Amino acid sequence: MVTESLARWQDLVVIAINLGIMVIIGVYCARRTRSADSYFLADRKMPGWVVGFSIMATTISSMTFLAIPGATFKDDWRFVPASVLYVIPAVITYRIFMPFFRRGHIRTAYEYLERRFGSWARLYGATAFLFYHGFGTGIILYAVSLPFQRMSGFELTHVICGLGVIVAIYTIAGGLQAVIYTDCLQGFALIAGGLICTPIIANMIPGGLSQIFSEAWADGKLAVGSTSFRFDEKTVWVIILTYQFSFLQFLCTDQTMVQRYLAVKTDHEARRGFLLGAAMSIPAWVYFSFVGTALYVFYKHFPTDALNGAKPEEVFPYFILTQIPAGVAGFVLTGMLAAAMSTLDSNINASAAILTNDIYRPFRRSQPDSRHLLLAGRLFSILFSIIMVTVALTIHFMRTETLMNVQTLVYPIVTAGLLSLFLLGFLTVRVGSTAALVATVSAVLLVAVWTVLTTEWGTRTFPNIAEQLPDAFWIGVLPHLFLLASGYGLSWIVPRRSATSLQDLTIWTRVPAKTSTES
Repeated sequence: MVTESLARWQDLVVIAINLGIMVIIGVYCARRTRSADSYFLADRKMPGWVVGFSIMATTISSMTFLAIPGATFKDDWRFVPASVLYVIPAVITYRIFMPFFRRGHIRTAYEYLERRFGSWARLYGATAFLFYHGFGTGIILYAVSLPFQRMSGFELTHVICGLGVIVAIYTIAGGLQAVIYTDCLQGFALIAGGLICTPIIANMIPGGLSQIFSEAWADGKLAVGSTSFRFDEKTVWVIILTYQFSFLQFLCTDQTMVQRYLAVKTDHEARRGFLLGAAMSIPAWVYFSFVGTALYVFYKHFPTDALNGAKPEEVFPYFILTQIPAGVAGFVLTGMLAAAMSTLDSNINASAAILTNDIYRPFRRSQPDSRHLLLAGRLFSILFSIIMVTVALTIHFMRTETLMNVQTLVYPIVTAGLLSLFLLGFLTVRVGSTAALVATVSAVLLVAVWTVLTTEWGTRTFPNIAEQLPDAFWIGVLPHLFLLASGYGLSWIVPRRSATSLQDLTIWTRVPAKTSTES
C-alpha cells in the first residue's frame, strides 16, 4: 500500500501555477458574465475549435487518466473495443441530435422532452441528470484526489475539500465561458502530459516497446476478456452494448454536451467543433489503455512493496511521482488534474443550468429577469459544489469496487431509460405522453427491482431469482430496449392526441433549415 509522502517542490510549483491560471480565467470571465444566457450558454458566441477541445476534455475526464490505466493494469483491454466504437454514437449525434438542439432555441436538453411529452418528462430528465452527475462528480473528485494525497502527505479528506473549492471558485465566477476556455487549456495539458509517459516507460524496460507488446500478449493483457455469448458474465459484448448506450446518452441527452452545441456561434463551426472533439477522444482512450499495460510490464520487472494492496487507480500516479523527473512529473499530473477539472466544472455549470431552467424557473409564478436567474445559477453552482465534495468523501469511506466498474454501473441505474425516452420522441410520431409515461415508469421499476436483487440482501432473500439474472452490466442495455418496445407498443393502445403539434420535434416532421443558420 502506498503510504509515504511523495512531495517534490518542483511538482507542487507546476501544479500551483496551473491552478492559479484556472482561477484567473474564472475571474476574468466573471467580468463578462452579466446574464443567465451568458452564464449558462456563453452568449452562444464561442469559437467552434475551442468548444471542440472542451468536448474532448470533458468526454475524457480523469476516468481516462486514472481508471483506464488502472483497468488495463489489473485486467486486460476489455473496455477498448467499446471505446473505439464511440464513432457510432458520435455519427448519430452529428446527424440527428445536434441539429435538433441547435435549431430548437432551447436552453437545456430537457426542454425538448417537455415540448414532446409534457412537463413530467422534463422533470424526470432533469432529476435523472442531477442524480447521476451528483454521483459522477464525486467519483471524479475522489479519483483525482488520490495522487495529490500521495504526493502531499495531507489527509485525503483535506485534499478532496481543497480541490473541490478551487474548481468551484472559477466555475461559479465565470460560468460556461470560463468552463470552455479552461477546458481548452486543460485539453492541451491532458494530451501533452499523457504523451510524456510511454517513452519513459519504454526506455526503462530493456526491450523497449517490443518487449512490452510481447510480454503483455503472452500474459493475456491485450485480450478483450470473454467473447462468449452469455448473459451471466461481463463479456466484451455486454461492455460494448453498455457503452454504446452510455455514449449515445452522454452525447445526445446530457446537458454538459448540449450546452456546448448551443454555445457555438454558427452551425458550421458547431459541426467542426464536434468532429474535432470526437476525433481526439478515441486515440486518447486507446493510448491510456496502453499506458496501463506498459505499467504492468514495468512493475513485473521492477516490483515494489509500496504497491502491495494499492488500488488500480493508484499505480499510474505512483509511477509518475517516483519515476518521472521532478517538474516534468508536475506537468504530467497537471494533465491528470486538467482531465478531472474539465469534467467537474462542466458538471457544476450544467447542473446549475438544469436547476435554474428546468426546476426553478418553470415553478415560479412570475418570470424572473435575467440578472435574477444569473444569481440563482451561481447559488445553485455553490449548492452542487457542496454535493460534489460530500459524495467524494462518502466514496472515500465506502468504496470497494474499481472506479471503472462503479462508473459503468451507476450511469444506467440512475438514468434508467432516459436515452430511450429521447429516442421515442425523435424517432416516432405515434408515441404520446401517456404511452411514454407508462413505459418510463415501468423501466424505472424494472431497474429498481433488478438493482435490489443484485444486492447482498436481494441475493440472500430471493436466491433463485438472483441466480437467473444477467450480469449487472446488462442494466445499461435491456431497460433501454424495454422502454423503446413498451412505449411503441402502448402507442397502439393509447395513441398520441392528433391535436398535438409535432412540428420540428421528430425526424419525420422536421422543417427544412434556412440557409441563414449557416452564417
